[in-house]
Amino acid sequence: MQPNPGDTTNVLLLYLIQTTVNGPNSVPDINTLSSSTGYSSSTVWVQTLAYASLAFSVLAAFGAVLGKQWLNSYKSVRGRGSLEERGIERQMKLDGVEYFRLQTVLRAFLVLLQISLLLFGLSLSARMWTQETTISSVIICTTAFGILFYAGTILVSVLRPDSPFQTPASELFVAIRQKFLSDKFTFTPSIFAKSSAIRWILETSTNPEIVKAAAAIVPCVQWPPNLDASAAFSRLQDNFKACQDREELYVKYGQAIAYLCIQSVKINLEPLESCWIASIPKIQSRFIRDAFMAGRAAYDQLKNTQETDTQLKHRASVRTALRTMLVHGCTRRRFSRPDDECLIWDSELCWCHSDEREPSCEEFDWLVDYLAYNAEHSTDDETQGDALLALSAMHGLGSSSKQQSYINSLIHCMQSTRPPRVRHAALRATCEAREELASISSALMPQGVDAQLLDELSRALLTAVRPYNDRTIRTGPDASLHLDRDSCYLRLIYTLTKNDEWCQRLTRDGHPDRCIFIADVVNCSSEFNLHLSVIFGRIKSSGVDLRLSVAEWRWRLLIAFTWSTWRISDAVDEIPAIVTATRLNLTALDDGPEGEWFVNIVTDVHKTLVELQQKQAHHVDRGIAQATIDAALSSLQGLHAELSLMVEQWNSSQRNDGASRS
Repeated sequence: MQPNPGDTTNVLLLYLIQTTVNGPNSVPDINTLSSSTGYSSSTVWVQTLAYASLAFSVLAAFGAVLGKQWLNSYKSVRGRGSLEERGIERQMKLDGVEYFRLQTVLRAFLVLLQISLLLFGLSLSARMWTQETTISSVIICTTAFGILFYAGTILVSVLRPDSPFQTPASELFVAIRQKFLSDKFTFTPSIFAKSSAIRWILETSTNPEIVKAAAAIVPCVQWPPNLDASAAFSRLQDNFKACQDREELYVKYGQAIAYLCIQSVKINLEPLESCWIASIPKIQSRFIRDAFMAGRAAYDQLKNTQETDTQLKHRASVRTALRTMLVHGCTRRRFSRPDDECLIWDSELCWCHSDEREPSCEEFDWLVDYLAYNAEHSTDDETQGDALLALSAMHGLGSSSKQQSYINSLIHCMQSTRPPRVRHAALRATCEAREELASISSALMPQGVDAQLLDELSRALLTAVRPYNDRTIRTGPDASLHLDRDSCYLRLIYTLTKNDEWCQRLTRDGHPDRCIFIADVVNCSSEFNLHLSVIFGRIKSSGVDLRLSVAEWRWRLLIAFTWSTWRISDAVDEIPAIVTATRLNLTALDDGPEGEWFVNIVTDVHKTLVELQQKQAHHVDRGIAQATIDAALSSLQGLHAELSLMVEQWNSSQRNDGASRS
């Protein structure tokens, strides 16, 4: 608060200069230069804030020292006497701490320090503002940021009681809010609090019993999307692999892993490849069976309740059960994400009861009903795809009372407007029921099934693999050529063409054109060749006028690979169809590549004929009817004779041409 002596010095220097220039009479009386005792109001306020800041700082420091002494006294003086007496004395001290509100007093010292910091920032900002605005702007901005940050933490603490930014000021505002606005502000604990606790236990606990208990709780809590559960998942995997000799514990960890796989949490997918233990073959069936039974129980409860909230709960349980089945369904004995595309084509969801009995088709009735309802009334495409893949384990059309409903659901799910996963899952389910479908004829129609329904199914099958007939798509699940999808499709058509009525139906709906397209673009060494040749041969044998537009060189290679592949498949009933397909495009021999191809075909046909004659008894022992073997031999002998005659005629013409030239 002292006057600035530099001001007086500057005035005296000015007077000396004036005296030198203008003479001694030009200088006013210097007695008036005595220091003034008056101060500007701004200076007073700045100094007041500064000294107040200093006072609060000293008080806060003094309080901190006192608090340290109080706490040391509480900890150090333990008293003497028996254990009970010392315990009573310690409890009395604790009661004194609460009675005299020691915690509140210590927090008051922190408030003093915060007030001191605020006053210091204000005084420094005001002081620099009167001298240099550029420098003061930096100080003011820093002070304002600190104030806003502190106010923000208070606001967050008031709105969210679980906030970690609690301060005495925030507690004051919380008390005010609870007193005057308690009805408008209600705090609901997070539904993910339990999952966070479980994750923390799995990541940090070293107690095996606690980890086991946490693993059992994993499927019972909700997990937030995009939560990084990699460490917890890795811990579950390690325990899963380590307890393969204890089945119940093994199953418990497996269920926890599967539940995390169906959630949207972040997990490390790489170790999934080695999770399955091949030495326990029944475990996979048990996992799938348990999930199936859980889904059925939830569906039974769903049917018996009318409350909307309860219905939603049971629907979620059914959905979780279906997702869990898919996690365990990979044929490579590993866990996988339920949306993995490979599960559509490679999953194996078959299961058996604990006594190794296979489930009856009636046990799948609930799932057929659930699929039928979802196909008509729900937009949950994910669940529909899961249900279709689970139903593929029936390897049929289900019980007689549900076949019509099941076929209708398959048709609905294969419409072009459905997502690729749903269409392809329906195609897979239909493929698994191909043997039963092929056995249906006009004379043996199941209950509720008629020719019109099968016609719709035939058209839907083509839509499933070719939803956009007028467009060529090169990549993605709806690509014009998709190996997994088209392999499933060809297996289905291959089986259906065993039935002449299906041959007529498939031809009318354009399936031969699709097969011709595949034959024209597929790799010549593909396993598709055998199926394609048999399909073409059966359709031709059924009396259909089949017009092939496949490039001639591709057709020759297709037939050649078919004959070489058949000896591996060893399916006797295919031979008549392959013979018919071979005759579809026989041309006259010449000296070019066609002649070499023809000679190879003759050789393969002869080998097949000899091999079939030698293995007749073996095929009969396998249950193949003698009539089927005789039909195959007859067709082979006829083709061999025809080809041999063509070769003989070609050799004769070659000799005649040589003689005429000589």
